[in-house]
Amino acid sequence: MDAQQSGEPDATAVRTALWRALHTLIDDAPHVLDDTIGLRLAGVDETWRERPDMDPVRTRPNRASIVARSRAAEDALAASGAGARQLVVLGAGLDTTAQRYPGDVRVFEIDAPATQAWKRARLADLGLLDPARLTLVPVDFEVDESWLSAATEAGLNPATPTVVSMLGVAMYLTRDAISATLRQAASLAPGSMMVMGFSRPIEMAPAEIRPLLEGAAAGAAASGHPWLSLLSPDDAVALARGAGFAEVQVVTSEDLHARYFADRADGLSPVGGEDLVIATV
Repeated sequence: MDAQQSGEPDATAVRTALWRALHTLIDDAPHVLDDTIGLRLAGVDETWRERPDMDPVRTRPNRASIVARSRAAEDALAASGAGARQLVVLGAGLDTTAQRYPGDVRVFEIDAPATQAWKRARLADLGLLDPARLTLVPVDFEVDESWLSAATEAGLNPATPTVVSMLGVAMYLTRDAISATLRQAASLAPGSMMVMGFSRPIEMAPAEIRPLLEGAAAGAAASGHPWLSLLSPDDAVALARGAGFAEVQVVTSEDLHARYFADRADGLSPVGGEDLVIATV
């Protein structure tokens, strides 16, 4: 039985939350993202930092990429101005934007039904569930259910400018599924924005990062969640334009380094990690 069937977050979602916390706990200030709420959600025991996938040196590129993409999505939301008061998080996992983001925004988290049931209970147990702020929307992507229809039924107003984020998800989807997801986002009100993370083919990554990516790809395949779509920047732009977005830009991992890491003395860098497409309706 996998995590979604058992009603628990999958291992990737937990690992991502722990990397965000590890950045806050061990990396030099200023922190790109300050998030230990995901650690509380995960409910791991006190030995979590001894896990091999939490090695503070070997996993530095991973956690740098994780916090950079999350920070960039939140900055895009802030830059959208007074118009965007709705945020949709696709494949939310243990996302904590609803608990941390200081602005006035209603968050709709989209994920598998069993995972959403688990998260609802966990947030309630921790006293972190605010129904006025966060709506958990169960969607079964395996049966091609429309996330936009489900979110609209849950209270999303598609006529209001909305920011949609999808981070660490695209590589697990087929290109057809990515296109369908983008088309739904592009049908939202003018001024709406999509922030989509994507991973390049491994051979396009810096040589020193390739072994990490090869190991991650092998681990994903072994867990039953293989990487299905590795995209070049040109591929990602073409998918977004084909979905109907009026403006499309790529923010590379090198751009993220320049934006958030250039002045750091600890060598932390997201280069070789996820790039982003930021597309506006």
